[in-house]
Amino acid sequence: MDPTTVIWITFAVYMVVLLGIGWQGEVRFGKGYDGFVAAERSLGGWVAAISAAASSESAWVMLSLSGLGWKHGLGAYWAAGGCALGFMTSIFVVRQLRASAAQYEVQTLGDYIAGRLGGGEKLLRTLSSLLISVFLTAYVVAQFTGAGKQMVKMKLMSYRGGVMSGAVIVGLYVLLGGYAAVCWTDMLQGILMLFVLIALPTVALIKAGGFGPIGQVLRANNIASLWVGGKGPTGEAIGFALTYFGFSLGYPGMPHSIIRYVTIRDDREATRAAWIGGIYGTVVLFASATFGIFARALIPELADPEKILPAFTAAFMPPVLGGVILAAVSAAMMSTADSQLMMSASALVHDVYNKVVRRAGSGSSRKMVIQTRSVIGALSIVALVLALAQSRVIDTLVLFAWGCLGAAFSPVIVLCLYWKRFSWHGAVASFVVGPATIVAWQLAGLDSIVHGLIPGTLLSVVAAIFVTLAYGAAPATTSQRP
Repeated sequence: MDPTTVIWITFAVYMVVLLGIGWQGEVRFGKGYDGFVAAERSLGGWVAAISAAASSESAWVMLSLSGLGWKHGLGAYWAAGGCALGFMTSIFVVRQLRASAAQYEVQTLGDYIAGRLGGGEKLLRTLSSLLISVFLTAYVVAQFTGAGKQMVKMKLMSYRGGVMSGAVIVGLYVLLGGYAAVCWTDMLQGILMLFVLIALPTVALIKAGGFGPIGQVLRANNIASLWVGGKGPTGEAIGFALTYFGFSLGYPGMPHSIIRYVTIRDDREATRAAWIGGIYGTVVLFASATFGIFARALIPELADPEKILPAFTAAFMPPVLGGVILAAVSAAMMSTADSQLMMSASALVHDVYNKVVRRAGSGSSRKMVIQTRSVIGALSIVALVLALAQSRVIDTLVLFAWGCLGAAFSPVIVLCLYWKRFSWHGAVASFVVGPATIVAWQLAGLDSIVHGLIPGTLLSVVAAIFVTLAYGAAPATTSQRP
């Protein structure tokens, strides 16, 4: 049988499995709104942890991080280490967030923030929903771009065809099963990603002939040092390291990931999820960077470093495994895109339309499910059109969207958990100052020095604390569970 046909069959079987999970989500949770957007807050620790980690990593961990390993050699471990630090911070957020959210009627992140802070509900819901929908949609564009890139490099279809196929599959199973389907498929896809990212560097090490030949290639290309550029701790090398360690600042507040912690069924499962997520994320991140480093010895010339994984697969892996790896890259993309589409749609429908525009305590459950599905479809089309318009660099899009969301939400979530006096005025300040700093930093061209997430988060924290102190402590909350 033709190798391309084998790859397609393997990949098609995987896609059918995902759609089957989506259908199961529809059967179990698709009829009521709480089930559709929150799986009735019934997630176990393993599902919550691995699905949250997989949705955090996206096509970035499979394509961009392995590309950084190929391009910068050992210097890519700064990127892996910085992001791993972000996963480990979840140990100080997951259980605390689940316990805090349990005091309120929570279906979305906006519910928790508004309930915890007890004032400025309309403004908080509107600002948080706009930030989530705008920047998560930009993130989805990056995932669809990743789908197109992998299809081109594996010579399976055009960029346009790859983007459209990824968008259709993701849109279908999210529309079918909602939040439960998102979490279940993300866990499956996270396990697949882990398997592939452990297998690939192992194969690359064997094919390259061991560590000796790999070390020779790294030294010949001046990428055998932990400092990017191979000249020690220069300004460029320090800026690179700080950028990716600064990346960790976004993890405590990434909306499409931390919503998993809110919907864990109890505190015991939340504690388990914190450790599982931290260990899983660390292994996957370092495995991806290691694969890129090892692959440099086998594929020394490559126009686009982000294509090292599909290029290696096409050159060195048998067709059946090629189909599995294609599915794993798709899994990285889809596990992020589905979460972001679900999060954006529920924020717009529940927080903006139902709570702000209609000013209703709760709408018709079935009607809100239909509305949320309609918004998911619309956002999928918007992201698809933007991804088709121009093939952008995944790393650039992800860093920008991650930076704006992290600078806005991480200070708010952490202060909600650890500062009783924190007020809604401070949260509004964080929502404005954080993303504005990221945008201004990028427009000024300062990203070449260090990513704007670091100054953005610092200024966001300062603004949140200053404004809270200026306006007084938060009032007593009134939206707790009876």
